[in-house]
Amino acid sequence: MADLKDGKTTGHQWDEEEGFPLQEYNNPLPRWWLYTFYATIIWAVVYWVLYPAWPLADGFTKGVWDWSMYKELKQDLDEVAAKQKPFNDRLEKLSLKEIAGDNALLQYSVSGGKALFGDYCAPCHGAGGVGVKAGGFPTLADDDWLFGGDLATIQETISKGRSGMMPAQLKGAGGAFADNQVEDLTQYVLSLSGKSKDAAAIARGDKLFHGEAACNSCHGDKGDGSLKGTMAGGPLPPVGAPNLTDAIWLYGGDAQTVRESIGKGRTGHMPAWGEENSARKLSPLQIKQLTLYVHSLGGGK
Repeated sequence: MADLKDGKTTGHQWDEEEGFPLQEYNNPLPRWWLYTFYATIIWAVVYWVLYPAWPLADGFTKGVWDWSMYKELKQDLDEVAAKQKPFNDRLEKLSLKEIAGDNALLQYSVSGGKALFGDYCAPCHGAGGVGVKAGGFPTLADDDWLFGGDLATIQETISKGRSGMMPAQLKGAGGAFADNQVEDLTQYVLSLSGKSKDAAAIARGDKLFHGEAACNSCHGDKGDGSLKGTMAGGPLPPVGAPNLTDAIWLYGGDAQTVRESIGKGRTGHMPAWGEENSARKLSPLQIKQLTLYVHSLGGGK
């Protein structure tokens, strides 16, 4: 075993045992590993010279090539903007109706509007405009509209925003009616879409709906909403009162939810995306694209 002790070691030995002492050998690293290690050092120096690398008190070293991912991104965006400019120039000059009649411009607008919708509208209206009942955000993919689904009205809604309020009818919530009267109103409203068969409660609710509660002043004599309905043959104010005769509900059409809507009331607000001096302001071009996209979802008329 003596030949082992004659090998190249660091001189460290942790015991005095003869034969196989615990020693640290000084074997050289493989050449391929050393060359790789040296290459990484050289590459680091080259990278440091060519690219941004070291933080400074007032910024960072720029590198000989003065490259950055932000500059590259800006160049890419500028290239895209240059390609879009001819289309955008035409969109700004043409009316919504004219754009809708040009298939190429329409598809371009819808594509841009879809991206804008995902950024600004989907958090409330859901992906693809499916709506969110929990917040009373209407679906935009059907043909049931609160204020109208034509191009001009959609554009006005996006630009100027909308607000709506369903007043509370229950005394405990600031209204004028007792629990049993709110229940009668609930049964009448449910009957408009075939969901209630309580004839006595429906009859009492009918009188309240068209009488003291004056629900027909917003929802119409037939309960078909301020957009389509009438009161005593005359038009209703454009307050966005929903149609109560179909199966489409903002907050839900079960008895408990309808009762809560009548008793405690509801409020809704659509922000004005075209409002001047607003942090959420969109350009007229963007509003046009959003209008055409919403119109294309299936509910536009």
